[in-house]
Amino acid sequence: MKMNHIDETAIVGADCVVGNFASIEAGCVLGDRVIIHNNVTIYPGTQIGDNTEIFDGAVIGRPPKSSGNTVHKLAAKFEPVQIGSGCVIGANTVIYAQCRLGDGVLVGDGAKIREGNVLSDHALIAMNCTINHDSMICERAKVMDLAHITANTVIGRSVFVGPCVCSANDNAMRISGTEVGATTQIEIGEGSRIGSAAMILPNIKIGEGALVGACALVTHNVPDGVRVMGIPAREK
Repeated sequence: MKMNHIDETAIVGADCVVGNFASIEAGCVLGDRVIIHNNVTIYPGTQIGDNTEIFDGAVIGRPPKSSGNTVHKLAAKFEPVQIGSGCVIGANTVIYAQCRLGDGVLVGDGAKIREGNVLSDHALIAMNCTINHDSMICERAKVMDLAHITANTVIGRSVFVGPCVCSANDNAMRISGTEVGATTQIEIGEGSRIGSAAMILPNIKIGEGALVGACALVTHNVPDGVRVMGIPAREK
């Protein structure tokens, strides 16, 4: 017995498969040939394109919720998630409300994607990555396993972000007070490469085609096409 919950207002396309104990809430729209595996929760209004597959235990459209101890102030309302065609969403992934995924996006097992993120066509977010709120991952960018992308980051087209890369957006490391905002935004230019376990500090711009070596500490902007390495990162 499947014991599914599919709300009567949900629209399920042709040839869809829904596994055991899945929950598809009010107003959801599933395209044709969508596969929903066991124990998946899809929050109200979510739209999923044709030929997308969502693996076991994933949560799609989770609303953000604060207990009052966060610096980031949440909006009063968030739009439902939109997922394009031909996407693969890994097991135990959590995608918060107001995220938009283009076509052919791959999200690995255990990834956590906060509200307001945009993942453009054919972007790849690997296993156990964390993507903080209101970031943009452009076409064909790859963010590899265990990377942390801080809020308001922009990752350009065809960028490679290696495993365990970490980025930050608050030099003061505040636990209360005003929100840091866009003044600490990190931008990574098209076609650049960020090596494994590199650390990118707030308000850094990495130019197009640049290369950041493994374990580098990036404290200053990196011009287009430049290679930097070391702690702190310097041109090589």
